Amino acid sequence: MVDEMARKKSNSSVMILSLIVVVLVAGFFLYKSGVFGGKAKGKITVYSIFQEEEARKILDKFKAETGIDYDVLRLPSGEAVTRVQNEMGKPQADFLMGGPADSHEVLKKAGALENYISPNAKDIPDNMKDKEGSWTGFYLNPIAIGINEQRWKEKYATAPYPQTFQELLDPKFKGEIGMSDPATSGTAYTAVASLAQVWGKDKMLDYVAKLLPNLKERPKSGIEPIQKAAKGEYTIGITFLGDQLKMKNQGSPIISIVPEAAGYEVGGLAIVKGGANTEGAKKLMDFMLTNEPGLLYTESAFASSVKPTVPIPKGGIDIKTTKYNTSYSLWKAAEQRKELQDALKNLK
Repeated sequence: MVDEMARKKSNSSVMILSLIVVVLVAGFFLYKSGVFGGKAKGKITVYSIFQEEEARKILDKFKAETGIDYDVLRLPSGEAVTRVQNEMGKPQADFLMGGPADSHEVLKKAGALENYISPNAKDIPDNMKDKEGSWTGFYLNPIAIGINEQRWKEKYATAPYPQTFQELLDPKFKGEIGMSDPATSGTAYTAVASLAQVWGKDKMLDYVAKLLPNLKERPKSGIEPIQKAAKGEYTIGITFLGDQLKMKNQGSPIISIVPEAAGYEVGGLAIVKGGANTEGAKKLMDFMLTNEPGLLYTESAFASSVKPTVPIPKGGIDIKTTKYNTSYSLWKAAEQRKELQDALKNLK
């Protein structure tokens, strides 16, 4: 009887010990998967103005280093701003990746962004980050005139390339230029906002009205004009310089000219206020402001990093050697955004 009781007690102890081991092992794997690992281990949702392939390269590296999984949705900057504003009652995203910082300023003023100053932002110049931490700069990219050299020779032989925005008004360029819609594209808005700052609002609007007959199309996305110019669908694309250098380094016959009065994009990063995984978004912000993501992005997008420790990529251009508008104010561009976009909508 005593032996039987001892055996039962021993079996019970083994069962309890086995159960403890199972719970501990299961708990470990649940922790690693993020179920019990806290919000920072859960999945984050990213709205990306970066091209999706560039965003995924960085996010895959982030996932490998932190164990934090992600969903990413690629949007033009204008649509991303509208979406984040419309979702303020119930945010669907945790992080906003890329897009001109004037777009982020609009969201800051709407109260849609979480203030967070990453310790990795201390070496970024003050004019390339929000002092309260609503957004932080990541890259720098000026507007440029991109020309398909092969189509140019077919159309215009040995004529000189246009060096200024005004030269694009020449009637010979009718149907030969692509520029995205400034109502939806941060690229085109940066171009017209800079012209408004240099020339004044009225002269800028007069210029755009005269440019419209020469435009083949006004797509939503800022990169499309140079993609289509690279394919030979038209001769000139007005886009960010980095997009043009990307096409050139992929073998397309693209010549880039950064004219005077060309504004520039400070590509921003921001945390969406009230998102489901703010702690994970802070970890992503910290990660983004290290050198490796900066190198991954600049080597793919051919933009310049805002961090002095990230070099100009092979095949890139140091924008300090160009004629870009160094006095361009992204804060003024943000203030004027609605006013200028409303005025531009009236142009046919």
